[in-house]
Amino acid sequence: MQVASLLRWLLFAAACVAWFPTLVSSVAFADEKIAPCHAGLIKLTSYAKHIKYLRGMKRYEPRELDRLIQLRRKGGPEFFSSQIIVQEAQSGSGTFDLRVLHGLDDAIDYRNVTAWACRADDYPIVYFVGFRVREIDNGTIFVSREKDIVNVISLRALDAKLEKHIKVQMFEGNKVLCRDIASECDQNIFYDRE
Repeated sequence: MQVASLLRWLLFAAACVAWFPTLVSSVAFADEKIAPCHAGLIKLTSYAKHIKYLRGMKRYEPRELDRLIQLRRKGGPEFFSSQIIVQEAQSGSGTFDLRVLHGLDDAIDYRNVTAWACRADDYPIVYFVGFRVREIDNGTIFVSREKDIVNVISLRALDAKLEKHIKVQMFEGNKVLCRDIASECDQNIFYDRE
């Protein structure tokens, strides 16, 4: 029994070590590098369980939760695991709401790959849940779909006032996920700006 447990742990550790460079590598941006503020591995709960969790908190109005359910219906099955969240300023209650509303708080599993390194002067920041940031070039953040990954980067060097219309696009292909990260994303993306 202990050998099987140790073997599972070693396999997980080996997977983390293999993924580590791709999770935390700096992102190319012009002639400089933008280091991620945070990288993690996440296994989200089901959307139905998440809504039940939110209802149990009594923190959110029923109409807010009904709106989330409608967004999920429009967004399709990948909606909850495809998230882009802009957080404009550091805030204890804002971060709490963001983590709760987007399922980071009630995730089945969340493992920090890097410690949280976002400082007050790094804001605004953007969370990419289910996406890995691959490259930043000419006002576009290129990402690849990786369902169990969380990347958080600072937007300060790119667009400190969120007025430059930064685009988010798939790294492979031409699919645009957000025409302007400061205002909206595709309906298949669980987008929020806090």
